[in-house]
Amino acid sequence: MPEHPKTYHVGTLTYTRPQLAMVLFWLLWGDFCYMLMESVVPSILPLKFKALGASNMTMALFITTLPMILNTVFNPIISFQSDRFRSRWGRRIPFLLFTLPMLVVTMLCVGFGDVIGSKVIHPLVLSMAQWGGLWNRLLGGTTENQVMILTIGVMMVIFSFFNTFANSVFWYLFNDVVPDHLLARFMSWFRLVSVMACALYSYFVFQYAESHMHEIYIGGAILYTVGFGMMCLMVKEGKYPPPPEYTDGQGGMVAAFKTYGKECFSIEHYWWVFLTSMAIGASWGIGTFGVFGSKSIGLDLKQIGQLSGITSLVMSFAIIGSGWLADRFHPIRVVLVGFVLQTLTAPIGLLWVFWHPTPTVVFWFSLVNSLLLGVPIGALIGIYDPPLFMRTFPRSRYGQYCSANAMLRSIAAIIGGLGAGAYLDLLKTFFSRPEIQNGALKVMYAGQGCTGEDVAYRLTPLWSWGCSGLATFFMYKLFKSWKSLGGDDHYTPPLLSGSEPIESAAAGPIRAGH
Repeated sequence: MPEHPKTYHVGTLTYTRPQLAMVLFWLLWGDFCYMLMESVVPSILPLKFKALGASNMTMALFITTLPMILNTVFNPIISFQSDRFRSRWGRRIPFLLFTLPMLVVTMLCVGFGDVIGSKVIHPLVLSMAQWGGLWNRLLGGTTENQVMILTIGVMMVIFSFFNTFANSVFWYLFNDVVPDHLLARFMSWFRLVSVMACALYSYFVFQYAESHMHEIYIGGAILYTVGFGMMCLMVKEGKYPPPPEYTDGQGGMVAAFKTYGKECFSIEHYWWVFLTSMAIGASWGIGTFGVFGSKSIGLDLKQIGQLSGITSLVMSFAIIGSGWLADRFHPIRVVLVGFVLQTLTAPIGLLWVFWHPTPTVVFWFSLVNSLLLGVPIGALIGIYDPPLFMRTFPRSRYGQYCSANAMLRSIAAIIGGLGAGAYLDLLKTFFSRPEIQNGALKVMYAGQGCTGEDVAYRLTPLWSWGCSGLATFFMYKLFKSWKSLGGDDHYTPPLLSGSEPIESAAAGPIRAGH
């Protein structure tokens, strides 16, 4: 009797080993294309804004704050509706495929926003100003650079809206098409591919961000259209049961909001996850200005890209090791250790305020520091999302809780983005005062021509340090709550009293909690 080939099941889907391999390949290929596309916009945009004379607050507004507002508003709506959407193509793929064209068009508009603003919008503004009256008062004196900044900013906001669909629904697709017992290993490879995509971009492409900006945007758009589009067409979803009912069996928008809010925000245990994510989100705001901090200590774009590329490449392999540690000791413990180490080592970043070596020394010191400390710590923290979520949130409500977490993290990122921009502008103003320039700075930076803005950018680690300390505290509280709910052997994700029993991906039956 011939042996039957081994099959794998998830929902109504059944795979042979070769079929499963192809599904995993297309998911990883889609991730590679998506990460390259996502690397282009936030890495190049600050350079363009700075060249046009935009303030730090303006950059934070368009790059961090407004996109995060959109994510805060639309991520929960998209996630909630995607869970309940039914079509012949599935419940995830339609959200990804049918928003792809507008995502690509708006990405190109961001890349060519300077041209659109200069050649199309600015002449229109001048013509309207000549009409006199109110138009002249509103538009008179508007410079070409201001129009270009506003054009790029508006295009960035529209791009962020369409990117919200991909950035939320793509992550939920895995639970629907990858067998349960392979999810953890798949996520390790998924993270490996993501980091390697960013590393390749940083090492080989980013150095041309100022000289070949338009070409990079075109390349990213083409790759995303073809690569991510192919994934959407090649990966097939199964059939789903009817969508779950809302709270109290009622329907409509009010019942949807009530269901979402009551289930997500009424249990203290999950708030420690949310607060940790909010601390992480607040730290993102300062990341927008990271390239300027690196340039302020003497590094050029090629060196910055090489540093990012090398460390990201090493990180991609270190994450596989941290994934093994998470399976062995639980993600909560591993992530907590990572945050503690990050908080303890963050002050090393302030070294450049007091030490001013040559760019070559800066490069090699930064590389060694990243490989010895940054990579191991980053790998430990890197399993926070999604491995820790998979072991913490109820499985049947996984997307719902992830969107709640993303919404609160976005709110923190909005506040953090504005706060980081204001923080840097305040430091720049303080260190640009004549008495400071002719006093302490003249002594510390003699012969280096260091400006108040340079000093401000060198103090960005203070912001990251504070956020890391908060994240460490909240992770410790999550650890204590997890232990009180059963820990390694008996933890079951808590539910509100009266909720129906459900199953967790990691922890067997779940009983109603208080």
